[in-house]
Amino acid sequence: MALSEKELDRIFCMMGRKYKIKRLILKAIGIVESNLEERAYRFEPKYWERYMKGKPEWEGRDVAEVSASYGLMQIMYGTAVWLGFKGTGEELYNPVINIELGAKLLRKLLDKVKSESSALWSVEIALAKFNGGAWKNPDKFGKLRTQKYVDKVLDNWCKLKKKEKEDCGEDKD
Repeated sequence: MALSEKELDRIFCMMGRKYKIKRLILKAIGIVESNLEERAYRFEPKYWERYMKGKPEWEGRDVAEVSASYGLMQIMYGTAVWLGFKGTGEELYNPVINIELGAKLLRKLLDKVKSESSALWSVEIALAKFNGGAWKNPDKFGKLRTQKYVDKVLDNWCKLKKKEKEDCGEDKD
């Protein structure tokens, strides 16, 4: 049974506070990644071929489970494991787990970007890496490989800020 938007908003608020990220940025990511679909799933066979095949830790694992993205935030299984997750792909559909892992990943990316010098806004770079990985993001000319994704998230964030007035203990979005 899917959660209501109000229930999802509570989770976005909770994880936003925990990881010091604006809740509406997290929600905007969820909108762009899955249209807030808790059971969203995307198998990525090229991810298996490029990053997981032949590595002992993935030996004997179900390829469709470990090289897929799950849930609201479309968290890749391998990324979830890197973030400390020890469950199954099915467990990644849990909105609390999924949103927390998405917030944790974005916090790590924001912290890394802030420690590097860059002319671009750190949130844009972190969003680009959230979607397209760190490789060549930005490239040597300062361009983001996943600029269209970043633009979609920022556009949704702006729309949410205009629409939603409820505050959950954070600075105003």
